[in-house]
Amino acid sequence: MSLTPEQFILDISSAVKNLVEDEVVLVVQKLSLDALRGVIEKSPVDTGRFRGNWNVGIGAQDLSTSENTDKDGGPTESKGGGLIDAVGPYVAIWVTNNLPYATALEFGHSTKGSHMVSRTFAELEATKL
Repeated sequence: MSLTPEQFILDISSAVKNLVEDEVVLVVQKLSLDALRGVIEKSPVDTGRFRGNWNVGIGAQDLSTSENTDKDGGPTESKGGGLIDAVGPYVAIWVTNNLPYATALEFGHSTKGSHMVSRTFAELEATKL
Protein backbone atom coordinates (compact mmCIF):
# COMPACT_ATOMS: atom_id res chain seq x y z
CA MET A 1 0.00 0.00 0.00
CA SER A 2 1.35 3.36 -0.95
CA LEU A 3 0.69 6.53 1.03
CA THR A 4 -0.35 9.81 -0.42
CA PRO A 5 1.90 12.77 0.44
CA GLU A 6 -0.79 14.03 2.81
CA GLN A 7 -1.01 10.69 4.63
CA PHE A 8 2.77 10.53 4.87
CA ILE A 9 2.92 14.02 6.42
CA LEU A 10 0.19 13.08 8.91
CA ASP A 11 2.06 9.89 9.85
CA ILE A 12 5.32 11.81 10.35
CA SER A 13 3.55 14.54 12.34
CA SER A 14 1.95 11.95 14.60
CA ALA A 15 5.28 10.16 15.14
CA VAL A 16 7.06 13.43 15.99
CA LYS A 17 4.28 14.44 18.39
CA ASN A 18 4.62 11.10 20.18
CA LEU A 19 8.40 11.51 20.38
CA VAL A 20 8.04 15.02 21.82
CA GLU A 21 5.49 13.83 24.39
CA ASP A 22 7.78 10.96 25.39
CA GLU A 23 10.63 13.43 25.90
CA VAL A 24 8.38 15.74 27.95
CA VAL A 25 7.41 12.82 30.18
CA LEU A 26 11.04 11.83 30.71
CA VAL A 27 12.08 15.38 31.64
CA VAL A 28 9.14 15.84 34.01
CA GLN A 29 9.79 12.46 35.62
CA LYS A 30 13.49 13.22 36.10
CA LEU A 31 12.88 16.65 37.61
CA SER A 32 10.11 15.33 39.85
CA LEU A 33 12.19 12.44 41.12
CA ASP A 34 15.14 14.78 41.71
CA ALA A 35 12.82 17.13 43.64
CA LEU A 36 11.47 14.30 45.77
CA ARG A 37 14.93 12.90 46.43
CA GLY A 38 16.27 16.37 47.26
CA VAL A 39 13.67 17.27 49.87
CA ILE A 40 13.86 13.83 51.44
CA GLU A 41 17.66 13.90 51.72
CA LYS A 42 17.67 17.45 53.13
CA SER A 43 14.93 16.78 55.69
CA PRO A 44 16.02 16.89 59.33
CA VAL A 45 15.57 13.55 61.08
CA ASP A 46 14.54 13.01 64.67
CA THR A 47 11.88 10.29 64.66
CA GLY A 48 11.72 10.11 60.83
CA ARG A 49 8.07 11.16 60.71
CA PHE A 50 8.78 14.35 58.78
CA ARG A 51 10.94 12.53 56.23
CA GLY A 52 8.29 9.82 55.90
CA ASN A 53 5.55 12.35 55.13
CA TRP A 54 6.82 13.63 51.79
CA ASN A 55 3.95 12.83 49.42
CA VAL A 56 3.67 12.74 45.65
CA GLY A 57 0.37 13.80 44.12
CA ILE A 58 -0.39 13.25 40.46
CA GLY A 59 -2.67 15.93 39.03
CA ALA A 60 -3.46 17.32 42.49
CA GLN A 61 -1.78 17.75 45.84
CA ASP A 62 -1.76 14.79 48.21
CA LEU A 63 -2.77 16.52 51.43
CA SER A 64 -2.55 13.42 53.61
CA THR A 65 -0.34 12.85 56.62
CA SER A 66 0.57 9.64 58.37
CA GLU A 67 2.24 8.33 61.48
CA ASN A 68 4.76 6.48 59.30
CA THR A 69 8.43 7.06 60.05
CA ASP A 70 11.27 6.77 57.56
CA LYS A 71 14.67 7.71 58.96
CA ASP A 72 16.68 6.89 55.82
CA GLY A 73 14.15 8.05 53.20
CA GLY A 74 14.27 4.93 51.05
CA PRO A 75 10.66 3.77 51.45
CA THR A 76 9.32 7.31 50.96
CA GLU A 77 11.38 7.80 47.81
CA SER A 78 10.38 4.38 46.49
CA LYS A 79 6.66 5.01 47.05
CA GLY A 80 6.78 8.45 45.42
CA GLY A 81 9.06 7.28 42.64
CA GLY A 82 6.57 4.58 41.68
CA LEU A 83 3.87 7.22 41.23
CA ILE A 84 6.23 9.46 39.24
CA ASP A 85 7.26 6.59 36.95
CA ALA A 86 3.63 6.01 35.97
CA VAL A 87 2.83 9.61 35.00
CA GLY A 88 1.72 10.55 31.51
CA PRO A 89 2.41 13.71 29.52
CA TYR A 90 1.27 17.14 30.66
CA VAL A 91 0.22 16.10 34.16
CA ALA A 92 1.18 18.17 37.20
CA ILE A 93 3.24 16.37 39.83
CA TRP A 94 3.13 17.73 43.38
CA VAL A 95 5.70 17.00 46.10
CA THR A 96 4.32 18.08 49.46
CA ASN A 97 4.70 17.58 53.18
CA ASN A 98 1.58 18.45 55.10
CA LEU A 99 2.67 17.98 58.68
CA PRO A 100 1.74 21.02 60.78
CA TYR A 101 5.39 21.82 61.48
CA ALA A 102 6.65 21.53 57.87
CA THR A 103 6.72 25.29 57.30
CA ALA A 104 8.59 25.87 60.56
CA LEU A 105 11.21 23.28 59.58
CA GLU A 106 11.60 24.83 56.12
CA PHE A 107 12.33 28.21 57.65
CA GLY A 108 14.89 27.11 60.22
CA HIS A 109 13.11 25.73 63.28
CA SER A 110 15.44 22.71 63.47
CA THR A 111 19.16 22.73 64.15
CA LYS A 112 19.37 19.48 62.12
CA GLY A 113 18.49 21.12 58.81
CA SER A 114 16.27 23.63 57.09
CA HIS A 115 15.33 25.05 53.70
CA MET A 116 14.79 21.61 52.16
CA VAL A 117 12.44 22.96 49.51
CA SER A 118 14.28 26.18 48.66
CA ARG A 119 17.69 24.46 48.43
CA THR A 120 16.26 21.66 46.28
CA PHE A 121 14.52 24.18 44.02
CA ALA A 122 17.80 26.08 43.57
CA GLU A 123 19.55 22.84 42.61
CA LEU A 124 16.84 22.01 40.07
CA GLU A 125 17.05 25.50 38.55
CA ALA A 126 20.78 24.97 38.05
CA THR A 127 20.24 21.58 36.35
CA LYS A 128 21.21 21.45 32.71
CA LEU A 129 18.97 18.97 30.91
